[in-house]
Amino acid sequence: MRPDPEAVMPPGNFLFLCFTNRCGSNYLAHLLATTGAFNEAGEYFNAETVLEHSRPRGLRSLAAYFATLYHLLPHYGHIAAKAGVDQLAMLADAGILDALGPRAQFVLMERQDRLGQAISRVIATQTGRFTTAHAAHVPDAALVYSRAAIAGELEKIALANALFYAFFAANGIAPVHTTYEAVLADPAPVMAQIAAAMGCGALVAHPEQVGIARQANAVNQAWRRAYLGGA
Repeated sequence: MRPDPEAVMPPGNFLFLCFTNRCGSNYLAHLLATTGAFNEAGEYFNAETVLEHSRPRGLRSLAAYFATLYHLLPHYGHIAAKAGVDQLAMLADAGILDALGPRAQFVLMERQDRLGQAISRVIATQTGRFTTAHAAHVPDAALVYSRAAIAGELEKIALANALFYAFFAANGIAPVHTTYEAVLADPAPVMAQIAAAMGCGALVAHPEQVGIARQANAVNQAWRRAYLGGA
């Protein structure tokens, strides 16, 4: 899409949930929604999603699409959206992050158990089940273990997280930084950090209202043992 100098940035504050696949970002997105202050952060900058909403509306730039998001999403003045590192760079190149200025805040979500994350990515790629809200296209019995695939995912995770750090450093951004494990243990600290960054009132998350659950099962554990055992 070509830049559109006439696209006006929408009002409100924006929270970008920066993630790598299977890091627990969907859980955090659901938690944020339970506070009542945010929409459920989605992957609104995937190419298919951008084109789906841009074509029928005649939107010809990423900036115009971004401005339209404000009207497409239910919100309360604070909009949350997920962003991969390539999408974050795309938003920066389009001038959107500069235009938002201090109205844009960032959360970097990582997973301490990167091996577990890599295994989860390989399994989800095979089943097509990226959350418990999705149906699996392949049964557990048909999943194929691959040490090379898991090692490849570990490399991708490390690279993406390193690129996030480089992007934030280059742009003078200090994101709220958290991990999946920390949020599972107690979401209150990260909610307090997000509230402070956004300049909004206290955010109280309700884990009992989250409609998705952890997917790891015996297959994940078996693959972990195999990988650590050198298989």
